[in-house]
Amino acid sequence: MPAVANEPDDFEERVRAFLLSNPEVIVEALDVLMQREAQQAVVQTLSNYPELFTDAPSLGLGAEDAPIRVVEFFDYKCVPCKAMHDPLKSLIQKNPNIRIEMRHLPILSPGSERAARFALAVSAVAGKKAYADVHDDLWAIRGPLNVAAFERIAADHDLDFQAISDMMDGAEISQRISLNRDVAIALEILGTPAFITPKTVNVGQSDVDELAKVWLSQ
Repeated sequence: MPAVANEPDDFEERVRAFLLSNPEVIVEALDVLMQREAQQAVVQTLSNYPELFTDAPSLGLGAEDAPIRVVEFFDYKCVPCKAMHDPLKSLIQKNPNIRIEMRHLPILSPGSERAARFALAVSAVAGKKAYADVHDDLWAIRGPLNVAAFERIAADHDLDFQAISDMMDGAEISQRISLNRDVAIALEILGTPAFITPKTVNVGQSDVDELAKVWLSQ
């Protein structure tokens, strides 16, 4: 029976010897632990903003009733956002279960916020179709995002610019932008694009296929 009594000590010694011989196992375990803790922190933070994933779809890529919903924070001045847009459209075509909901996080310039307000006002005044059309035009602008540009876009789509202008500084639009900024601050998001699911946050230009693996695994 003494051999049985010594088994725990023998096991601990074997484990200790293994870890000393393979220290990378400890590093891997710590990485897994850190990832798990980071995910728990994201879940906890996002629990304070349930509307981020429950608000009615407005502007995005993919079917509005797709079971996997990803929120993308973007800025009309964001070059990486534009670089990823076509690959994301291709991704959605291959993965119809994913919906990428595009939400405004204007942080790169004062013009970014004016453009976001203009687009959201178009949505409020003229509806989703006009919103999508105007979004595409704003996306393509390489010059300043200013009143002259907004007037030209409104005229191109036969929209009432005065009514849109009157809405731009309204409480509803301010509240929408403020919510997105609050979420970004809470999640320590410092740039765009940022892709948010109920469990993960990815910031910056990324490989679209790698992102899809993460989203589809949730």
